Amino acid sequence: MTDITEPNAHEPLLLADLSSPETEERLRQIELVLIPVGAHEQHGPNIAVSTDTVSADAVCRAAAALLGPRIAVAPAIPWGISWHHMRFAGTISLRPTTLTALLADMVGSLHAHGFSHFLVVNGHGGNTAVIATAIEQIKQDLDVSLIASVFGYALIAEQARALLPADAIGHGGADEAAVVMAVAPQQAKPHAFTTPRLTHRQVETAALLRSYGGILARRYDEVTHTGTTGDATPATAEIGQQILDGAARRLAEIIEVLLRESDTA
Repeated sequence: MTDITEPNAHEPLLLADLSSPETEERLRQIELVLIPVGAHEQHGPNIAVSTDTVSADAVCRAAAALLGPRIAVAPAIPWGISWHHMRFAGTISLRPTTLTALLADMVGSLHAHGFSHFLVVNGHGGNTAVIATAIEQIKQDLDVSLIASVFGYALIAEQARALLPADAIGHGGADEAAVVMAVAPQQAKPHAFTTPRLTHRQVETAALLRSYGGILARRYDEVTHTGTTGDATPATAEIGQQILDGAARRLAEIIEVLLRESDTA
């Protein structure tokens, strides 16, 4: 088991940086490929539309740095299921079938070269249902040794709860803004940081359905006037780095369990 107590113990192994011969040389060494999936959607005035991709990719790279070259990071998928944000300018949304096909083609190509273990790290909640269906379909069609997914934003929010006020955590809030400030400061807009203005519509309905595993389909302008649900004003790059470090350690721990139990199976 790799020591993951020291941050940035290695440079992350990025498939995009390897030549074809280098990829072939490393096939037997690489035990798992991380696939970051993000989105290109509004986060109000606080942070750039690429936020979910930036955070998913950053968590994957940081975890791979902890675990060393046996873990590789694939190029991030920078779009997702964001139809509910389309009333806000800048959003690009995929159809569910498009994201499913992207994942299937990506995993299928890598599997054809000899990779057999995959973990999709999802940075956007709107992708969750489609990714769950996609990885089950990929398992059925390709019979890869391991394919799983984890909600990368949940790793970030888990760390943020210990560092930020509760009302700072949410879409476009200080948890997301802080991570962006730490890894891609040019994509944070601290001069425009603001508190959210929620519509307070159907709050009980949404909570009740969620508590029983359901969902209320609605556009984000039906939830918030600003496009955000979290207060970005407490965000700092220092807090963002702490959030990222903690999320990466937790992801590395999850990867260790996945690989250990996959080997046992």
